[in-house]
Amino acid sequence: MGRQIFLGLILFSLAFPRIAIAIDEKELKFGFYVDRLIVSSHTIVFNKTLNKRITEIGNRVAKASGRSDVKYTFRVVNDPTINAYAVAGGFVYINSGLLDTLESEDELAAILAHEIGHINKRHQINFIYAAHRGAVAKEIAGIITGTTLGALFETMAKRYSYSYRYFYPPSPYQLGYWMGEPIGKGIGTAIVVSIIKGYGKKQELEADALAVQYTKKAGYNPNALISFFKRLISIRDKLEITEQNYVSNLINAEPGLEERIKNAEELISKIK
Repeated sequence: MGRQIFLGLILFSLAFPRIAIAIDEKELKFGFYVDRLIVSSHTIVFNKTLNKRITEIGNRVAKASGRSDVKYTFRVVNDPTINAYAVAGGFVYINSGLLDTLESEDELAAILAHEIGHINKRHQINFIYAAHRGAVAKEIAGIITGTTLGALFETMAKRYSYSYRYFYPPSPYQLGYWMGEPIGKGIGTAIVVSIIKGYGKKQELEADALAVQYTKKAGYNPNALISFFKRLISIRDKLEITEQNYVSNLINAEPGLEERIKNAEELISKIK
């Protein structure tokens, strides 16, 4: 019962940040749950050599970011989509389709730095808070049990063990019940939107700026971010990719690759 109450407080604090518990621990536990959802629904690549090299580059960039309190986990997802994304608490995912388009370790470092920037600036958590507030405003009169979310976690539970060194969660339907349908829908939708489509113009430009800063400090070439974005433009135009026919926050996120390149070029010119 103590663990159940503790987890309930964690989830409650996600919905109501003004009375939240210690932020790092809260984000870590939330990130763990989202990571379980991703791992249970995607094919993760376990290539020792590849994983080791990506982790080495990622940790080098993470160290340059100045966040010693976050332990990062880098996963390769078997997905041909050219994309990368991050989850609160230090989880970073790189699609195999993205790796196939990279031409240097500098480019990989730049992409990892961009995702680390999202984590360090808490873009996902802030996005979810905003989405939840909107959901509550629309559904405040009709708070009911989270059947939809409970079913989601029930499916996940059948495919993946819940054992974890931080705590042992309650049943999936208890989790759904505590969160409630408005909270569950708001958070669930926000997770999907933020991972797939990005966080918005301001947040993407901020993460790009941090990517330039982190790669430079880590000893990588920050111009790699620009060279990769230019390659994405070529791929986008050649394949006639649009937001409607191809889901990738790297290619389709606001404010668009052209503006992101211009912004990165201005930033790099100032640090030389």
